Order: sequence, then structure tokens, then C-alpha cells
Amino acid sequence: MLKNLKDPREARDAMLSLLPTSGTLAGISIGLVGVINSGMKGSVSTIADDVLLVAALGFLFVCYMIFFAIRHVDTKIATGLMHLIDITFLFSMTLVVFSGFIVVYEFI
Repeated sequence: MLKNLKDPREARDAMLSLLPTSGTLAGISIGLVGVINSGMKGSVSTIADDVLLVAALGFLFVCYMIFFAIRHVDTKIATGLMHLIDITFLFSMTLVVFSGFIVVYEFI
């Protein structure tokens, strides 16, 4: 369901639900780096774990931006931060999917 993120209460609720999701995905990305390094050897596995590390950094950056956006939810800064949060979160999710394709390519 789409929400009106111009309402400060709705924006705060959306950010508070995205915060643990982003933290969990950062942990999963770091865990997958360990799994990839323990199981596979080769240049493709190093590419996949580098991509996952960049994705984990993106998710952690989202967590920090959410804290700043919640503090300034009533100002114009929050709107710009929310756009940056969305872009960074989607980019990091895209990197996780991309690394999955890289790992599948290694097995084929």
C-alpha cells in the first residue's frame, strides 16, 4: 500500500519500518560474503563478494540516513533525505540481486 510520505507521521512510520529491514539486509549481505569465501574459489567469487560488501555498506548508509531523517522529519531536509534513502536502498537491493546472478553463473 502506498503512503503519503508528505505527512510527517506516515514518513516516520515508513522510515521506522525500513530501519530494521536495512540492518537485517546488511547482516545478510555480510554473511553471504563469508559463505561465498568459504565455499568457492575463483575470480567470479571475489567479484560477488565485493558487490555484496558494497551492498552492505549501502544498507548501513541507509540506516544512518534514517536516523538523521527521523530527527528532521518536519523540515525540508527530510524530503531530500527520504529520496536519497529510497535511491540508496533500491541500489543496494539491486546489487544483492546482481551478486546472486554472479554466483549462479559460477555454478553453471
